[in-house]
Amino acid sequence: MHRLVGPGLAILDALCIVAGLLAAWAFWTWRSPNLGILVQVPFHALFLPNRFITSALVLIPSWLVMHRQFGLHDPGRLENSSRIAAAVTRSAAWVTVMIVVENFVLGERVYPKSLVVPFVLASWVVLLATRLLVFRVLLQLERPPTALNALIVGVDEDGLAMADTMARDARHVCRVAGFVRTGAEAREKVEPRQVLGTMADVGRLVNEHRIGMIILATRHIPREEALRMAVQADRMGLRVLQAPYSWGVVSPRLGFARIGGLEFIDLVGLQYPTLGEQLKRAFDLVAVALGGSLILPFLGMVALAVKLQDGGPVFYVAPRVGRGGRTFGFYKFRSMVVDADKRREALEHLNESDGVLFKIKDDPRITRVGRFIRKYSVDELPQLLNVLRGDMNLVGPRPLPARDLEGIEDDPEMRFWFEARHKVNPGITGLWQVSGRSDAGFAEMVRFDIHYIQDWSLWLDVQILIKTIPAVLRGRGAA
Repeated sequence: MHRLVGPGLAILDALCIVAGLLAAWAFWTWRSPNLGILVQVPFHALFLPNRFITSALVLIPSWLVMHRQFGLHDPGRLENSSRIAAAVTRSAAWVTVMIVVENFVLGERVYPKSLVVPFVLASWVVLLATRLLVFRVLLQLERPPTALNALIVGVDEDGLAMADTMARDARHVCRVAGFVRTGAEAREKVEPRQVLGTMADVGRLVNEHRIGMIILATRHIPREEALRMAVQADRMGLRVLQAPYSWGVVSPRLGFARIGGLEFIDLVGLQYPTLGEQLKRAFDLVAVALGGSLILPFLGMVALAVKLQDGGPVFYVAPRVGRGGRTFGFYKFRSMVVDADKRREALEHLNESDGVLFKIKDDPRITRVGRFIRKYSVDELPQLLNVLRGDMNLVGPRPLPARDLEGIEDDPEMRFWFEARHKVNPGITGLWQVSGRSDAGFAEMVRFDIHYIQDWSLWLDVQILIKTIPAVLRGRGAA
């Protein structure tokens, strides 16, 4: 079934292009009512050599070749909506260039803009809408026909994290058939019923479970076993993927560099593009200026309620770690008792989070007003001042208390991650909050934040801000 997906998508694309040509032809003939008097141009004539547009018998295969070149016929590359949209747009651009060049070379032809432009636009719209619809349908299916059975090598934390990530972000591309242990993992985290065997059993497991992909998720693979498995996978025509790691943490975006006749993997640092960062700052200032002026009366009422609660200060200013490891004053409406920091040490044993995070679901230090403003993230609104000062962005990795980062120098994995994370400004909200919120642990926060920085775009910021609204209204609280 999986092998039929590519040809099926190609046939669907061809039908979409025909539909785009039909729509353009209908618009062209409607816009030029006298065309029929001068020359008869039936729709089927556009499939043959003619002077009005490149023959559809050439256009359709050319467009399909572009789709194949950009991976649109490969089920394994149907990653997300934005990448599908980008690939469809690039293919449309190349087809447009082809038509323009042909019109220039063959000067005797007359390609009217009133036909060519509607054709490209209509075909692009139909192709994009159809592909996004197909993608959405695949996401809803329990067993998408595009998904390959995958075997994960590793039964430790890395293997389990890879399975969770695949189930969340790549379910339409591959499904986890099971795990194999290497024998070098220190701790086994995967349920025993999901472990299918060892690396020596890979050949048998491929045939039994119809495996199409092997993913090396663990860092603990004996070299001899890895080489033996690679030879066997190559012989059986399997795709083998290695999860990128640097000191045990998912690395920054991988690029490739050529030096002389040698090729290397280039670890590209986590950071926003220079121009993109300027656009991000401009967007934040405009949004804060407009939104802040609208909610100013509401902020005044919240400040009054906090003050009347116990007479303590309205704001809680805590040191948080920002860009470059610099600390800054982090503003919040005070939601706890005045001496909350002094009481924390006595509550350390109640911490419900992992890693360096400190979270207690029913924290006894929270006041009555504080419980409400924390539930709906109202206590976070004063951080708009941090955005105006340049300490933070509206969207970005969540800044952590300086106290929570004590001791990370002793852990090379933690140190590597936070060095990368601190290359960008923290944010009021982020991908972690709208995807997992405070229910997610430290490891999930790491994965969400790295994904956000790697794939940042202004559109992604807008999407996160929009998703933050229902997340806040549901009253799940901020991280």
